[in-house]
Amino acid sequence: MITRFRRYGCMVPTKIVCIGWNYRSHVKELESELPKEPTVFLKPPSCLISDGDDIVIPEGVTNVQHEVELAVIFGRRCKGVSEADALSYISHVAVFNDVSARDMQTEARRTGNTWDLSKGMDTFGPMSEPVPIGDVADVQDLDLKLTVNGEVRQQGNTRNMIFGVPFLISYVSRFMTMEPGDILITGTPEGVSEIRPGDVVRAEIGGVGSVTNRVV
Repeated sequence: MITRFRRYGCMVPTKIVCIGWNYRSHVKELESELPKEPTVFLKPPSCLISDGDDIVIPEGVTNVQHEVELAVIFGRRCKGVSEADALSYISHVAVFNDVSARDMQTEARRTGNTWDLSKGMDTFGPMSEPVPIGDVADVQDLDLKLTVNGEVRQQGNTRNMIFGVPFLISYVSRFMTMEPGDILITGTPEGVSEIRPGDVVRAEIGGVGSVTNRVV
């Protein structure tokens, strides 16, 4: 994935910053409370895979689920920026599938532990070929869809985010510096469900692209 990422004109990411519970419908289906501020966690760059690569479920890991999301990729160093200027720091956008070991995440929430392991396993970050943000009319009006074996599991639109993309960029940059190539993924709509070996998962965003992966 790293070699391909360079080929797309992006720097190699130092981190993937993720936003949880950013669609009301998804918060409701997980029986959680609406966040008053963005819920932030990290995935390591080692989780990244590309279109056509396999999602590998490690032995003993159960209830692995899909989450289609919009990813924005930073083109220059970003620290303490305003909402008004936020999108000027983004060079590319992409489709991201935030693959998650849900049982492990649920147990981590129960015990007050972090989500890092449940979210950060190798191959748990399928991402499409990045496209220049200038090719996208409006990041806050994009249709998201995810299918498993051709069956639609998730549908939504980025207009339904609790916290919009410029706000998220500004918020995250208050606390951590985003370097060129770093990725911010912005949350998933309702419809998450388990994926199993043999399934073919396709995440897509209209006007951005798609990423398709087989589960093994």
